[in-house]
Amino acid sequence: MEDVAFAAVDENMSESVDVVVIGGGPAGSTAAGFLAQSGARVHLFERERFPRYHIGESLLSATLPILDALGVTSAIEEAGFIRKPGGTFVWGSRGEPWSFFFREDPGGRRHAFHVLRSQFDHILLRHAASLGAEVREGHRVVSMEYDQASGRTRVVAENESGVRIATDAAWVIDASGQHALLGSRDRLREFNPFFKNLAVFGYYENAERLDGPVTGNILSAAFADGWFWFIPLHDGTTSVGAVVDAHRFAGEAAGDALPLYLRLIAACEPVAKRVQRATLVSPIRVIRDYSYCSQRFHGPGYLLAGDAACFIDPVFSTGVHLACLAGYLSSQAVAAMLAGAPSQPQLQRYDTRYRAAFERYLNFLYFFYDHHRDPDSYFWTARKILASHEALDTRTAFVRLMSGGGDLLNDDAALRRELDERHARLRKAVDAGRFAAAPDAGLFRVSGTVAEMDRSRKP
Repeated sequence: MEDVAFAAVDENMSESVDVVVIGGGPAGSTAAGFLAQSGARVHLFERERFPRYHIGESLLSATLPILDALGVTSAIEEAGFIRKPGGTFVWGSRGEPWSFFFREDPGGRRHAFHVLRSQFDHILLRHAASLGAEVREGHRVVSMEYDQASGRTRVVAENESGVRIATDAAWVIDASGQHALLGSRDRLREFNPFFKNLAVFGYYENAERLDGPVTGNILSAAFADGWFWFIPLHDGTTSVGAVVDAHRFAGEAAGDALPLYLRLIAACEPVAKRVQRATLVSPIRVIRDYSYCSQRFHGPGYLLAGDAACFIDPVFSTGVHLACLAGYLSSQAVAAMLAGAPSQPQLQRYDTRYRAAFERYLNFLYFFYDHHRDPDSYFWTARKILASHEALDTRTAFVRLMSGGGDLLNDDAALRRELDERHARLRKAVDAGRFAAAPDAGLFRVSGTVAEMDRSRKP
């Protein structure tokens, strides 16, 4: 970001709001949507124009209660995404595949989704706008300056024409993804020395997908050089990507990555056999896949959410789930502070809750990356990580961890109840044609009828 002193701003385009959200991905859209529901005046700045491409296509079932509470689930279901009942692994000391299913956790949802992120993220962003958030695409945040005297932050954003506007906000939620605007500026990010990988990936048509009882599952297959994901998508393509050590493969990946990609596929028999008659229909992409975590998830006048706060290796498909969780938790903290709650306890509670979710996966990841263990040992480790839950058998503990259910239950049983109750009230009001009875409906900054609002949620 630039120094605010050098930002030439059109003073006629200065505004004052409750919250500025930076980034329109799942963390930003979720935070903006919930805050708009609560009556806050929210401006969201997104540097790109949606729909735009993004990787990270597989969701967790525990994300659904958050999407329900936001009121966006029907639009996601109408999009036709493939339902994900669980996961299948070729991993550990056993040579044969083994699977888990979300339905095995009695406290959870029975499925998640595999999504095209361009479509999914656009649905969330439009939904946030329909709830009253002012969404400004094509706006790049160039500077932020916190004023200690007023306790407010001046955010300067530049549109595609080079016009700069200044927005004064009580709070800023940085959901800028791996750009991590504030985390980078304040030198908060600490990179994990163990998980420094590259993802090399593309898309196939007519790949041989899992079938029978495991239809719709994500396939994760370990091999000598790393591991592969294999994700079926509703447009007929299958996302196929390898995660490998960055130090070892960075040179090969720097130029034309196709030869490397094909060589990695050939080395992973469970994936190679499924694409041998398929057609590669995309360029090969390479992205840095370094895990990191910020020293703190908040600072003067701001909170960090999603990848702007922390990022972990994608083997457990946690990216969108952690982003939506951060969007929800950060919005609740900010809403409470706007209502007069003391800031430090709210910021610390947010940090503690979100960090606990991240660290659960990180702690399990250290153990899971040992490809030579029996699956039962993974189950036992999952139960130790979820030791504060009610008595769970080892397999159920593993499923709860893989579903994200631990993030809604661990040390905070009220969170799941709160989300479920909020969704039940919203669903009842909409089904009865009485949107005014929905949670916070009187504070929504939207116009028109219930039917118009329903149409605004459709893709």
